[in-house]
Amino acid sequence: MSVTISQDELTEIVKRAQNGSPEDFQKLYNLFARAIYNFIWRLTGSVDDAQDLTQDTFLKVHRELKHLREPAQFRFWLYRVARNEVYQRLRRQQRNSEVSIDDEEITYYNFLVDGNDSLNPERQFLNQELQEIIDKALNTMAPKYRDVFILAVFEKMSYEDITKIVGRSLLSVKTDIYRARLIAKDVLKKYLRSE
Repeated sequence: MSVTISQDELTEIVKRAQNGSPEDFQKLYNLFARAIYNFIWRLTGSVDDAQDLTQDTFLKVHRELKHLREPAQFRFWLYRVARNEVYQRLRRQQRNSEVSIDDEEITYYNFLVDGNDSLNPERQFLNQELQEIIDKALNTMAPKYRDVFILAVFEKMSYEDITKIVGRSLLSVKTDIYRARLIAKDVLKKYLRSE
């Protein structure tokens, strides 16, 4: 979340939004939209898809929020909805065409370059190069490794939190994150050897 808020405050906002408060739903959107956008962007590699799917996620959340039984679990539920929206879109795309989320021409980790124009050219080049290595590592991962890796490494979530989002056991999540890290490490080693 971009704004620090206690779990109790968040739970109260969720409860009010469940009871139909548009102001509180807007607060939820303001708290989570950027994080959800970044999560989706990292999963899909597409700015357009990330924008569309973030909007779809919040539309679905708006429709289904009243059915959330545990308001304290909102954050995990929100990420689960976003993840499901991504996978539904991918399934539709695979049925309709041969387009893959692994399009090599897309770079989707611009977060490494902080947008500061004062970066010297060498630093900008190194950031771009690192971004390409990360893209390559993520492109080699199966989706089940990619999503838990993104949640653990980029979203900095605990294993327990990730299990609530992906709906798998703690052991499965730990194993998949471990395997994803090995894949990333292997790609980095190959790159360093080639230099």
